[in-house]
Formats: sequence, C-alpha cells, structure tokens
Amino acid sequence: MSEHPESPAVPANTPEPTQTPAAVDTAVPSNTAGQLPDSGQEPAQKPLLTPSQAKRANQTLKGMIISVLLTVAVAVPVILINPPNKADTYRAPVDIAAVASQAAPDADFTPWAPQLPEGDYVNFARWITKNVDGIKYWEFGVVTKDDKFVWVRQTAKTNPSWLAAVTQGATPAGTHAVDGIQWELRKRDKTQVLIATRGQSTIVLSSDSGTEPLEKLARLAQREIPAN
Repeated sequence: MSEHPESPAVPANTPEPTQTPAAVDTAVPSNTAGQLPDSGQEPAQKPLLTPSQAKRANQTLKGMIISVLLTVAVAVPVILINPPNKADTYRAPVDIAAVASQAAPDADFTPWAPQLPEGDYVNFARWITKNVDGIKYWEFGVVTKDDKFVWVRQTAKTNPSWLAAVTQGATPAGTHAVDGIQWELRKRDKTQVLIATRGQSTIVLSSDSGTEPLEKLARLAQREIPAN
C-alpha cells in the first residue's frame, strides 16, 4: 500500500470546457481618480496641552534646571577646597625654615627643617597646639621629585593614643633598619610608618609610597637631628 493517498483519477473522456470564465476584477474601487475611497474616519489629531498643563510642565522644567544649577554651585567649591590627595595637586613649596623659626619659641625642641635634595620640596608646614591629650607637635609634608609624599611629625611628648591618632591606627609590624639604626615599623593598608626618638624629640614618618621615600627622610633625620 502506498504511503501517500493518491488523488482521484480523472476520466480520460472528460470534455474540455468550451468557455473560459470571465476574469475577476480585483481593482479597488475609487470615487475619484488616483484616490482611495473615503472610509468615513477623520485622521487622528495630536493631543494638545491645556494652558494650565503647559504652565505646570514649564514650571517643572524650570525647577529641574534650578536644582541642577544649585547642586553644581554647592559641589564645585567643595571639590576645589578638597582636591584629591595626589602629589600633583599639592600646594606650592613653602619656606620651611621660616615657619620652623616661628614655631620654635613655643616648642620644647628644635623643629626640624630638613635640607632636602634638589627636586624635593616641602608643601606645607605648621605647628599644632590642639590635638589628642593636648600634645603639641611640629608637622610638614615632603613631596619628592618622583611625586611621592611623606608626612613628618615631631614632638617632645608622645603616648600611645597620640601615636594611634597621627598614624590613623597603624599597627606595630616589627622594626626597620636604616643605615644600622632601628626604627619602629607600623602598617595600615598601604601606609607604612617609621618611628624613632632623636635627641629631645620623637620623629614619625608616614607614607603610602613604599619604604624608599621613608628611608630617605629617615637618613636625613639621622644626619641632621642629634641623637643626644
């Protein structure tokens, strides 16, 4: 049996049709030449806002513009006052020797004003009188010629709470030798801190640029600040 049913057989003597049916006209009737018939529907019109709606929309747009302008007016001064903490945004060099001489009368030690190598400079220097436990201290920042930064603090009096504050909670991590002299090493994330007592004061060096700039400042401190 065949898988596909066969179509009914056509008798061999079926007479041919003598007339051809008339062609069916499929043309679309029109009432005028070249135009489609009128469907009776008018074209859709765009909705229009009433005067009150237009006024509210305009007020909303004005409010958004004013809000954006106010936000920018507030944000720009904040950004300018607090620039990113990068070496290329640090302030211009300062005369550290002059600032140190102004701080000296109130200090129980000689504020350190290092003789930096060419290309390095101090970008700020100040005498701090109000801090943890009332400890007064001298601080300044050193920017190296390769854009690394070291924060220096110096004080005649120190205690654990003050050290924790100025090192932002850096924890002890052993010692670090600089030309045979041992410095206490502390670490916090990327920040490394070297601490040592030189003469009448304690020196705290902090940097997140590795140990190289710390060692350079430590060598200067060992050379320029008497040990006794």
